[in-house]
Amino acid sequence: TSERKLFLQFVWARNRLPLKESDFDAPFKIQKDTKFIQEDGDYPLPSASTCFFSLTLPQYPDKETLKRKLLFAIENVTTMESDYVTNDVEVGEGWRGL
Repeated sequence: TSERKLFLQFVWARNRLPLKESDFDAPFKIQKDTKFIQEDGDYPLPSASTCFFSLTLPQYPDKETLKRKLLFAIENVTTMESDYVTNDVEVGEGWRGL
């Protein structure tokens, strides 16, 4: 699905898994973010380290919050090459559109 591709792009900077297990550079890891424990109910977004194929998650109060925050993060990810969010038009036009 498109959400799976977005997730892979977010955590690994690729939108497909390799064909062979031996092609993985590192195993996928999920880590707990202990720096951002919120008491006011405003939780930060998940973060990822694409070089290490890892996802760092704050301790959300429930699965619905986790899903909402993760979907927002993967759908609004910033590209590795620059500090702006791309969309289909920008990708199609490349740097000429800027």
